[in-house]
Parts: sequence; C-alpha cells; structure tokens
Amino acid sequence: MARHTFRCFLLGCIVSTASLAQIAAPPAPQRLVVHSNILKEDREIWVRMPAAAQGKEQGKTDSYAVVYMTDDGPNINEIGSTIDFLADADFMPPLIVVAIANTDRVRDLTPTHADIKHSDGTVETFPTSGGADQFLDFMQTELVPEIEKRFATHPYRIIVGHSLGGLFAIHALINRPELFNACIATSPSLWWDNFRTVHQAQEFFAKQKEFKKTLFFALGNEGGDMTEGFDRLQKMLSANRPAGFVVKSARYNEETHNSTELLGHYAGLRTIFGGWTMPRDEKTDLRVGGLEGVEQHFRALSDRFGFKVSAEREINALGYNLLGNKKIDDALAAFRRNVELYPQSANTYDSLADGLEAAGKPDLAVQNVEIAVELATQTGDPLLPSFKRHLDRLVAAGQVGPGKAK
Repeated sequence: MARHTFRCFLLGCIVSTASLAQIAAPPAPQRLVVHSNILKEDREIWVRMPAAAQGKEQGKTDSYAVVYMTDDGPNINEIGSTIDFLADADFMPPLIVVAIANTDRVRDLTPTHADIKHSDGTVETFPTSGGADQFLDFMQTELVPEIEKRFATHPYRIIVGHSLGGLFAIHALINRPELFNACIATSPSLWWDNFRTVHQAQEFFAKQKEFKKTLFFALGNEGGDMTEGFDRLQKMLSANRPAGFVVKSARYNEETHNSTELLGHYAGLRTIFGGWTMPRDEKTDLRVGGLEGVEQHFRALSDRFGFKVSAEREINALGYNLLGNKKIDDALAAFRRNVELYPQSANTYDSLADGLEAAGKPDLAVQNVEIAVELATQTGDPLLPSFKRHLDRLVAAGQVGPGKAK
C-alpha cells in the first residue's frame, strides 16, 4: 500500500481503487442452465461472485465458500450485498452465492406429501408435495459438483431458505449433514405435515453426541402455526443440543413474513462467522498478541472452517498500526512475514516498501515496489496503478532509479 494511502488508513477511511470499482459496478449474477436427470428438467441457476473477486483474471481467482439459496430473484443481490458489506468490514470471508430458480416450489421444498386441513374444515391439497429428498439428490449429485467444477470453491457450504425454503433448509441440515456446514432459515414453515420436521429434528439430535454445524433461524410477527413451529424448535434445541452445535434464533416483531430475510441473513451470517474478526487491544488498537497472535488466530479459523483462511490482510494492517505507533522494527517484521507467507501477493511487497522507506532504506523500498509492479502486471491486480504511482514517487525522490536496486 503506497505511503499516501497510509495516512488515510490510520484514520480508518481508506478506499482502495478496487473498492471504488466494486461500488461503481457491483457483481452481476451469472445465469447457468443445469440439466437434471434426477428432476427430469433443466434448472436455471444464478451465481453471484463476491465483490472481492472483481478485477481478477479468470483462473487466478481466490477460492470461496458457497451459499446455496432455495430461491432466486432479488434475494441473490440482497444477500450478496450483505456478504460483501460484512466481508469488507472483516466480519466474514467473501462468499459465492448460488440461487436456484423455482419450477415447482411446493414439490421441491416439502419433505413429505401432505394436504392441509384448515380450521373451517376445508382441505387444501398439494398433489406434487413431498419432493424435498429428490431435490436434495439433485443438489448433492448434480448441482454442487457442477458449481465446484466451474468455480474455485472451499469445502464449506451454507444452505439458506425462506418460508418453505426455510423448512427445506432445516430438513437438509438433519438429513444430509455431510452436504452443508451451516443453515440460515428465515420464517421456516415448520407447521408442514403436523410439525413433522420438528419431530424428526428431535429424534436426530437425541442421537448426536457431537454436531459441528451452525443453525440460525428467525421469525417475524407471524402467529398461529408459524409461531408454534418456531417455539417448538427453539425449546427442543435449548434442551437437547449436541456438543459443537452452534444455534441462535431471533424474533423480529416489527417484520412480516416477507421481510424477515434481510435481518435474518445479516444475523445468520454473523452467527456462522462469529469470532472471525481479529481481537484488538482497546487502548492501542493493536492486534492482541501481535504478529504471533494474528497467526494463531488465523490457524484457529482455518481449523474451524476446514479451509485455509488467509491472514494477509490482518498482518498487513498490523504492520501499518505498528508504523503509526513508531514501532518500525516490529512493523518491518510483520511486513516481511507477510511476504514470506504470501509471496505471490503484490500488495505485500508494496507494504514492505512503506516499512523500508520509514526505516530509511529507499533502495530496498524501490526494489520491493518493482516486485509489486511486476506481480500486479502478471496477475491483472487492480491495484497496479497505485503501485506504479508509488514507484514513480520513490524514484522522483532521488537517490535510486528504477531497475537499479538489486
């Protein structure tokens, strides 16, 4: 990161070239058509890459965990923007969102065939209901492999659903626990077939000694069977929770059935990725434990989520915090460690150059910015113009010319 942005960084108001590009042009979902032999039909799928993936060349992108949504439509941009916002604030990693367009929603999202008897004695029939397990077969054996073939993904999947989709998401968590690591269910229709999924969940969790998954479920100002299903699940899980199972729930009394998703998605993502943020000392704002503390924190995250969680951004931030506190030797140690851990990242060399410049070593600073420019050129890094300006400024300051500090 060039020195002129360093001052803004210390004030907490830095906006990089990449961030500005993301604000101006949020990622547009891609449309895929996946033929399903199981469902005997083509299914329209929408895939939204995270903002963090913008500007990166095909084949050189990072890998991301994946959110699978039971509905398409505007929901994909709503949850995608929420993910981008939280990832930019370091509350969670960037994620890919995969949204499945509906053809027969009742068929795909209900676990059993059932007709609904109303209080006035009338019966509402659902002739195609009960296809949830078949839909799970489609997801597990056709959709997920297709997504993982086309995109760079981490082995961490989140199922997200609303209403009947929320019912399906909870059904999926307990019937295909190997398929999803976490579940967000907003306004789940747990009343379906006389609360059968709640009964099944009770039987399932009674047999589990350990269940390293996360469940968040929420409800709006919905009464009747919606509230009864929510309360039954909440009560059952509070009394019978396996070790390692993270469960949180929320009631949004000012929201309706149709408006619980925004708050539920935000709270659900915060629950799944709770503890993601590196803790800081309240007095100094430095990362707790220094460089060693940062590395330990990210090793723990990697163990918890089952994929390598990069510490590059936090180590870089630690280096600048240390520079701001005039701890130049410690800052250089952090920047050098970042280069050691992430030698293919152009920004680690550019940041090390800032530390070297502060240490009065302009020749070595130029050398490292030259490496940053070279790597950024090779990878199409959107920060390349910033690195070039940094190099020009160092050269214009005199003493060392480009290409001479070897």
